[in-house]
Amino acid sequence: MKKLQIPAFGESEYFENRENDRSVVYMISNVDANAFSAYCDLFAEQGYTQMEQRRTDTHLYAAYVKDAEAIFLNYFGAVRELTLVVETDSPYFTYTDHPTDATVIPQITQMEIADFGMSYVIRLSDGRFIVIDGGRDFAIDREHLFLHLRAASVHEKPIIAAWILSHPHADHFHLFVGFVDQYAEDVVIEKMFFLFPEADDLAHYPKLEKSDPRFDYDNSETTYIRKLHERIERLGLPIYRPHTGQIYRIGDAVCEILGCMDDTLHATQNINAASLVIRMELGGQVIFWATDAPMSVMRLPEKYGDYLKADILQIPHHGFQSGTAEGEIRGYERIQPRVCFLPVSDYNAYTAFCAHREGTRYLMTQAPIDELITGTPTRTIELPYTPPSYAKEALRRSYLAGQDNCGAKMWFFDGLCTSEPSDFVFTLLNSTHVPTTVWIELFFEDRSRWVRHIKVDLSPLKMRRISIVGDEVNSDALPFNWLSLAEQGIPENAAFSVRFLSDLPILVSHDRHAAVYHSQNR
Repeated sequence: MKKLQIPAFGESEYFENRENDRSVVYMISNVDANAFSAYCDLFAEQGYTQMEQRRTDTHLYAAYVKDAEAIFLNYFGAVRELTLVVETDSPYFTYTDHPTDATVIPQITQMEIADFGMSYVIRLSDGRFIVIDGGRDFAIDREHLFLHLRAASVHEKPIIAAWILSHPHADHFHLFVGFVDQYAEDVVIEKMFFLFPEADDLAHYPKLEKSDPRFDYDNSETTYIRKLHERIERLGLPIYRPHTGQIYRIGDAVCEILGCMDDTLHATQNINAASLVIRMELGGQVIFWATDAPMSVMRLPEKYGDYLKADILQIPHHGFQSGTAEGEIRGYERIQPRVCFLPVSDYNAYTAFCAHREGTRYLMTQAPIDELITGTPTRTIELPYTPPSYAKEALRRSYLAGQDNCGAKMWFFDGLCTSEPSDFVFTLLNSTHVPTTVWIELFFEDRSRWVRHIKVDLSPLKMRRISIVGDEVNSDALPFNWLSLAEQGIPENAAFSVRFLSDLPILVSHDRHAAVYHSQNR
């Protein structure tokens, strides 16, 4: 690749990163919109042809080409950042798609899969499909995907107009390898979309070579990225490497790339931050595909503002949270979806994982959404989609049931005595996958003996047997607490009660005393 002189105007705050064997990313910080115009003029002077240019209130985009070299520019005024991607042999400007006449109603299907992961099938109006990810390389998921494609197809063989792989994590792209090994003769795949690091890019992404020990074969991303390219080459499929700002029309779906590896390569080793973020228009509605992208790391709400508004949101990172909760919530406030897809089971959505993450809890309890669709069972909606009238109440009931399934946030025990050492011993259980903090208070007949803010941390899926006055707890957790256990001490032979307060629902039990009250998570 010919080395361009970037930065060209003496900018001091910039990064340069080789993204893969074809592209280099330059990120120039703390500049205004004049920098965007200056680079556009520079490329024109150097003989590049401008192929595209767009602007919104928050975003400037342009694309240039010269011989085998393409340049994609994005400027975001809110963060004062200019990104330039220089790519050799870019297929973007030769992109073609061949839709046929509209014959069916467009659909989105969220596939139920065997383990954590993501698999979506979008049926276009001409009967072809877009597949997003697919999940792990499990035979049962390969079969379910093929059977669904065959059942929903109007063609003799299902035609996958585009298979989009969001990022190189096992629960998103591994299935493609096994699927084409098993079903390549039974489907037509027209083109592939993904922007992955090289398999051996351990400088940017050291976890690419990590293999999951639960499986008895090498399932590292290093290995599977190579397998992915081997299968694509064997089938002769064209690969399109999406970059921020590009727009692809796949049948009647208009797909705009709002974020990708370009934007975060310099900032983090988190592979989730390399995820594609896609704004799709289909069936008269806007669908926001967040895949596993952390909104705070990608700074999507700051960059795009109200342009993020969408009718349907695929909740990022399975609702487990990626990046900060504050950044995620800022994104949701901009997107303002009516309908959310959450690619996990009901159990993981409401009981074990998602409902205890601040961002997803916001969607479930505070955001004005009408329906949340989890990944069990497989669910298909037709576009344009209007949620049923009962959906909001169903979401409320599911959320409350999930909280109750975990326990309660407050437990109260009475009839205890300080002369009985065993009365200080309790068992605490956190059945969620999220850590929580438990605060303990002791009450006595003599109000002046009150003890508050004893602290104990409870790890995910952790059962702990503790003495509430022992070494297992932090008896002086606050910088100033004149009612701490260390200050107050424990009176002899005194009746007392104890209250446990937790950030999340937990279970608290005692060998001889039953709780006299616990909250109802209302």
